[in-house]
Amino acid sequence: MKLVGASLLTLGLIFSFVCFVVILVLLYTDNMNIWIAMALTVVINFLMWLVGPWVTDWINKFFYKVRFMTPEEVAAQYPAMAEVVSGVSTQYGFKHPKVGVIPDNNPTAFCYGSGRYNSRLIVTEGLFKYLNAGEQKAVVGHEMGHIVNRDFIVMMVASTLVQLLYEMYFWLSKSKGDRKNNLAAIGFIAYILYIIASYLLLFLSRTRELLADKFGAQVAEPEDLSNALIKIAYGIVSEEDTGTTTRLLHSTRHMGLVDVKDAKHAGGVSYITNNDKQAVTEAMLFDAYSPWAKLIELNSTHPLTGKRVQHLSKMPSKSGRAFSYNVEATASRVMLDKRRLWNVLLSDLAVMSMPYVFAVAAGLATKNWGVGIAAFGLSLVLKTFYRFPGGAPAQTTVLNEMRNPYASPLRGKAVQLQGAAMGRGVPGFVFGEDLMYQDKTGLIFMDYHSAFSFFGNIFFALKKVKKLLGQPSTATGWFYRSIASSLVLRRMDVEGQANPIRSRRREWSFVWAVLFIIAGVLVAAAQTTATSSL
Repeated sequence: MKLVGASLLTLGLIFSFVCFVVILVLLYTDNMNIWIAMALTVVINFLMWLVGPWVTDWINKFFYKVRFMTPEEVAAQYPAMAEVVSGVSTQYGFKHPKVGVIPDNNPTAFCYGSGRYNSRLIVTEGLFKYLNAGEQKAVVGHEMGHIVNRDFIVMMVASTLVQLLYEMYFWLSKSKGDRKNNLAAIGFIAYILYIIASYLLLFLSRTRELLADKFGAQVAEPEDLSNALIKIAYGIVSEEDTGTTTRLLHSTRHMGLVDVKDAKHAGGVSYITNNDKQAVTEAMLFDAYSPWAKLIELNSTHPLTGKRVQHLSKMPSKSGRAFSYNVEATASRVMLDKRRLWNVLLSDLAVMSMPYVFAVAAGLATKNWGVGIAAFGLSLVLKTFYRFPGGAPAQTTVLNEMRNPYASPLRGKAVQLQGAAMGRGVPGFVFGEDLMYQDKTGLIFMDYHSAFSFFGNIFFALKKVKKLLGQPSTATGWFYRSIASSLVLRRMDVEGQANPIRSRRREWSFVWAVLFIIAGVLVAAAQTTATSSL
């Protein structure tokens, strides 16, 4: 009931934002252009909601070769899925969803439609490759939960309200006449509310996912759905990336069971430990407890995997099965220091805001904005030292760093890994200079930055990346943890090559800082000269 209440509260808040701005407009104008624009927005969204399922069917057939099946075919080939689909649709009194299977080994599932009456359930063949019958039921139950809860309608209404706020901002900011200043001010308020509502929309999406998790856990078992989340992430990591596969995972990212970016972290740990539940659970401590994780999640359509598993762990098991991924017990076992987690966040936020605070303070204190710009540049120097700390790098592994709940998305840890570059950071993108680096324990995204910036990156992507793939090497850089883990490369020593590969992310940060300092000094001198000549 708490999750249902959260959905209703979010919809109500967004709707109240819209009503608030409409009332303000009514007080100040009789101009009807804004109403025409809003009406068109509602009509277009309604039509897209109405015909969207057939458009999506065509996209799935054309791009992903989906094969739609009759209920009898589903029952014959995929009995576990058929049991859930037929059982839930009969129980809740709606038409059997249209079921489609995509011939792709990456495990994923999603649903769409205008409502219960014309819903579609799409799964990939990879779902049956990686999951057992109980886990299949849990995943299909999760997707059927979206249909039962009418999430298509809820999200359509919410997204339309968010669009209406933007329409109000756009039209009011262009107002003319005697009241244009007042209307422009209302437009600015509408824009602020639009930004807030956009985050509320993402919160609503995450809430709907938790509701669907609850439904899937009730259809099967909480343990089954938790295993499925991990195994799906495992499959995404272990299957070969192709253009079609990458497009499928990313185009359905907002609809799929998991966020592909988050999945690659949990899946990576599962893959490299042969699904060692202790290691996987330790890797999820960041998701469940780090204050940074809560901020990172604000921009996500799905809750982080660790949070979802923690939520599932609190649900009762019908068969009394013990829950394998006990995040809370793991936190106690490793003696997780929550105060230290908060110190990481507060330190990072302080350093992030420091250049802006110093710039404004220096500008106001001296009444010379050139000094403020120079102070901004000096603060960027300090921020660079914080983001890319010096000292001897720790010889470590990808797995060890993934299990560290105190890792930060802003302050890197100097590390050294032994392994090889195994592919491009963005599969199939020949102009991509970034790499995927693998050591004996895992796979991590590696960020490369040329000394010659954009043009050097292009040259590196076209001329050097292929020659590095599969070559034993030592990578030195800084480890960061966000939705996924990454290594900002500083140096790569490749076996058999005399000259190391050098990356200049840190140096470029210093360059930008110095440019701001120089610009500030010039502006300050010019302002001082202008003031003294008066």
